[in-house]
Amino acid sequence: MATQTTANTEKRHIPSPTPPSPEMSRLVQAGSACLEEGDLRGALTAFEQVVTMFPDRPEGHNNLGALYTAMGEHAKAEACFDQVLAILPDNTALHYNRGMARSNLEKFDLAREDFARVLVADPGDTDCLNNLGVMDFMQGKFAAARERFQQALELRPDYTRALLNLCDLEMAAGNGAKAVNLCEEHLAIYPSVEVRRALLELLSTGCREALDKADRTAEALLASHGGDEKINHKLEKIRRAKAVLEDQAIF
Repeated sequence: MATQTTANTEKRHIPSPTPPSPEMSRLVQAGSACLEEGDLRGALTAFEQVVTMFPDRPEGHNNLGALYTAMGEHAKAEACFDQVLAILPDNTALHYNRGMARSNLEKFDLAREDFARVLVADPGDTDCLNNLGVMDFMQGKFAAARERFQQALELRPDYTRALLNLCDLEMAAGNGAKAVNLCEEHLAIYPSVEVRRALLELLSTGCREALDKADRTAEALLASHGGDEKINHKLEKIRRAKAVLEDQAIF
């Protein structure tokens, strides 16, 4: 499948341990306003000011870390979350955010530690279950990944991301028919454009594979029956169908 196995990436917010000062509130609001307007540079300036002026406050480090994550600066994001976890070591939202930064850095074992820490506090956290499944999948631990995705879907049956990840896993494991069944069973209950697109891709992939096999079979027959016009005619139709699939590929 073209769908890339993905973790849930939404930043988690942390509650303020004590009310912030008016100046800090102003800077945080300014940074948030810049984010809403798509001004990442302005948001970066504001959140860096928060960290500089209020280094012992966790909000600035968390916001700055989330911003670095959005900018693809994952090492800087991890460093920010390290700093704020020194202030709030038991905060599960921060462990979740750091886990995302670490997964983007392909520090899968360390990311797994962060997500597992969140699950200790909330065993029903479906995003963490999904993310742990992604860590396992990226390391080739298919059985463990499958279990995580299935756990997430048992708790949240309409969880599209976990369903698509499970389909990716089944495709990688050579279980294309199982991936198709998963999509069809999901769509029978939960309408989803993403899942329907994934199903279309799966079926198109199956068509291409079947046509490739038919092409090879016809070639083998022609090698021993070169003058068979029926086989030649079928081979022409097979190749036209393959060309149409290639020309109209949407993934």
